[in-house]
Amino acid sequence: MKISEVINKIKVCDITLNTNNSDRRLWNTVWSKDVDDKILNQNNGRCYFIVVNSEIYKIGYSDCQGGIKSTIDTYKSSGNSGRPSDRTHGIHILIAEELVKGNIVEVYFAYNPSIDVELILMDGSKKIVSHSFSGKILETENMLIYLNREGKHPIWNLQEAGKPWPSYIQESRMSLLSGTPATIESIKNNLK
Repeated sequence: MKISEVINKIKVCDITLNTNNSDRRLWNTVWSKDVDDKILNQNNGRCYFIVVNSEIYKIGYSDCQGGIKSTIDTYKSSGNSGRPSDRTHGIHILIAEELVKGNIVEVYFAYNPSIDVELILMDGSKKIVSHSFSGKILETENMLIYLNREGKHPIWNLQEAGKPWPSYIQESRMSLLSGTPATIESIKNNLK
């Protein structure tokens, strides 16, 4: 499914290959200048789309503090250092592979606006708070639209499709946990 078919979307960033060999991050983000930082940093529940050459490759969600910038920075900064999950490391590697191939990688998102909700507190008092629904709701509903149109999950939504991460990504993660991060050169070698 093409990102152009998504009506409710905001372009977050372009992703570029990181050519700094002393940096474990294999790619960088170029944040959109068309979107106010307040929107990129807001804590509203969000659904994001990782796009390769205009095709949606991953639909995900996040409710983390720091907004969509924090969500993407987690993939970028933690994907090839520390003790990332298969998913975080896998997405980091898959993005790097696409960039090495010369493909265009972008990120888009949609978010739930905050709504006022009345809470009834333990002493019986009531309080109005402004809050956003979890991004999981957006992800679930957007995934259903995608599945109805395409008949399958996006290519990088492996867990949702009940598929294991490719063995080379699992091996790369184990190598990282042993102290050897992936490099652009190792990505190129895997693509041969």
